[in-house]
Amino acid sequence: MRTSHALVGLTLSLALAAPAAAQSASELAPPGGGASRPPAPPAPATPAPATPPAPATPVPATPPAPPATPPASEFDGVDDDTGERMRMLVVDAAVFGVDPVVGRVASAQMRATGEALGYQVLTQEETIAAAQQLQMPYPPTPADLWRVSWVARVHRGAFARIWSHAGQYVVEISVASLDGAGPFFARGTAGSEGFREVVDQLLRTALPAPNVWTPQAGAQPDPAPAVGPEDLDTPPRPQPEPEPEPELRRWSLTLQTEAAFGVSNEFFYNHLLGARLDFRITRDILLGVYFAYTNLNARNGRADNIFFMLQFENRIRLSRELDLTIPLRAAVGYLPFNGPVVRLAAGLNYALSPDWEIGADLIVPTFWILADGGTAVSLDVGLEVQYRF
Repeated sequence: MRTSHALVGLTLSLALAAPAAAQSASELAPPGGGASRPPAPPAPATPAPATPPAPATPVPATPPAPPATPPASEFDGVDDDTGERMRMLVVDAAVFGVDPVVGRVASAQMRATGEALGYQVLTQEETIAAAQQLQMPYPPTPADLWRVSWVARVHRGAFARIWSHAGQYVVEISVASLDGAGPFFARGTAGSEGFREVVDQLLRTALPAPNVWTPQAGAQPDPAPAVGPEDLDTPPRPQPEPEPEPELRRWSLTLQTEAAFGVSNEFFYNHLLGARLDFRITRDILLGVYFAYTNLNARNGRADNIFFMLQFENRIRLSRELDLTIPLRAAVGYLPFNGPVVRLAAGLNYALSPDWEIGADLIVPTFWILADGGTAVSLDVGLEVQYRF
């Protein structure tokens, strides 16, 4: 019995162990496999790829759009959040007595320098449109440059003047800034070689950096700078060339009539009708010889006589446009059978043409030294017409 019980126990044990062995074999070999194979070595673990952190600022798929135009009421420089560039314009350079191509080269270099410094530079067409809208005079003063920069909605404006001196180009650059600073100026000289480099250096000297922006309350455009002694050879703006002086004509022949009114103890009246030949030492200094027929007051009525006189004349010019002068005259003469005569005069002369001139002696004190030792005084008035040759 004990043996039968042992066999029954062994049989139950084998029946319970068989399913466990089959389950273990199924984990090591593929289903439906034959003889068991040694297990394959486990594959090395591959870590899952890490997800990169998202960028703080998304990268734009397309180039960014140009910065918006600053509002007309305020200019606040570069925006720290968007990184917009400050804007500037360049008014085409003005040239005085040099080839216009020099101004075009300087203007193009100034625009290139502005871009290199970090500014957004308006095109030539955009600048011209703003100037036409403002009806800006040309060449502009610093105040005009400030105003056209305001109309164009830019932060700064630049302009150059160019002329020649002592065989060199003289370049003067002015910069207006809408923050109220300035205006800024820089001047230098250059030859044909290195001209662009000089323009570049001068603009970098005068133009503040794009990150410099200090708004000032109530900022207004400054007037044009005062011209100092060192600027006397600088034409701030073109001036009309004065007309050349007319040809100097050395000789002139004058016909004159003169009335003398006595102002001494007794009233008398003398009249002179004569001619004068003048030689111009300079344009305003003359020396003349005068000969006249005279009708004089005498003891027994009227008397006829002749009169000689030597005259010195200096003229004061009243106008560059008109040949209008004040002649100041001093003369000494001799009246036969009577005595010497001293004549002083001041009047007004006007040239009708290069050949003809009219005049009047208005204040003419004359001293007649008489044969008996006395002196008669008269105040004269004279009219004359003069021909130059």
